[in-house]
Amino acid sequence: MDYRESTISLGTTDKILCPCCGSQEHRVNSVITYAFYFFEYLPIFPVKRDTRVQCLQCQHLANSAADRKLIFSDLGLALFNKLRLLSTFTGSILIILLLSYYFSEEQQKNRQSQAYIEAPKVNDFYYLDYRKVSGDLRPHNKYRLAKIVDITGGTVSLTYGNFFYPMKKSLSNGLRFGHSTNFDYFEQKRHNFSYAELDKLFEQGFIYRVVRPEFNMIGRNTAVYMIDGNPVTSSTVAKEEWRYIPGKRQNTQGMAFLKASYINDRFEQAFVLLKQSAELGYAPGQTNLAELYLTGIEGSRDIESAAHWLFQAALQGYQPAIEKYRVICQMEEMCQIEDFYRALNDAGSSFKIN
Repeated sequence: MDYRESTISLGTTDKILCPCCGSQEHRVNSVITYAFYFFEYLPIFPVKRDTRVQCLQCQHLANSAADRKLIFSDLGLALFNKLRLLSTFTGSILIILLLSYYFSEEQQKNRQSQAYIEAPKVNDFYYLDYRKVSGDLRPHNKYRLAKIVDITGGTVSLTYGNFFYPMKKSLSNGLRFGHSTNFDYFEQKRHNFSYAELDKLFEQGFIYRVVRPEFNMIGRNTAVYMIDGNPVTSSTVAKEEWRYIPGKRQNTQGMAFLKASYINDRFEQAFVLLKQSAELGYAPGQTNLAELYLTGIEGSRDIESAAHWLFQAALQGYQPAIEKYRVICQMEEMCQIEDFYRALNDAGSSFKIN
């Protein structure tokens, strides 16, 4: 820290009489001593202020308390002095504003992340800080990315990125540069968490930020998920070519009812439509109906009915249904996943095990 003086001219005054030469014209200067760190031309905060009153004729300094009181009885001069004093707070004001902006932005991100943790959606991106859960880390293995790939009932399935980052900024830059769009960026293995477990990890700081990408069109029939205007997933077909599939219309209508929060009986209407879709053999409809059973829309959770419809969809080789069946099978002691795979093989279903 260093110190420097700044002299501010406040003009002249004729309110006092010089005891040496009798002159009534005195120059008034405000001398402010301020401290600064490494910003040579940006004072941080003032530490001392002094007012020097000097006779213009004989240069005599008249700095008694009575002289100062007499000078600053002029309201205009006093106000001018106080306003000019604000210039020495420039550094402090800028630092306070920057810190306020930074912390307010961080608080907003934290509140948004908390909201996403409480109501997760597929394709949410989780920023992970491994320093909060492991004390023995390689120097550059500090931060990592994860993504929600499935939500089955109250179980959220995450896949982790294959890369670690040494700094938070490098993780953000990695997304900006399109790292996550590579086909092998995320692991195939899934990690299942309950809502309560995710909330606890967020409180611990292991999950320090949650971002929900936006689904944006980038072509006539191509779309991609973006974060801050940068693609974070590979492009996908936004709208498939229409063709009649039994149960597809009922599934689309049922999912639309689930999103229509302004309709009081939306869950009941969605259930009827999704059940029609499932009975017509439409695999996505069977999977969505199973989700309703798992979330207890009909009053209580019905895992048996959910497993039935997931199994019907899995027999058609519908991979999301296969993954969801694996999740609920892990929660049931009597369920043997090998029997499930054997049944799919016997039915000639095409599937893969992540």
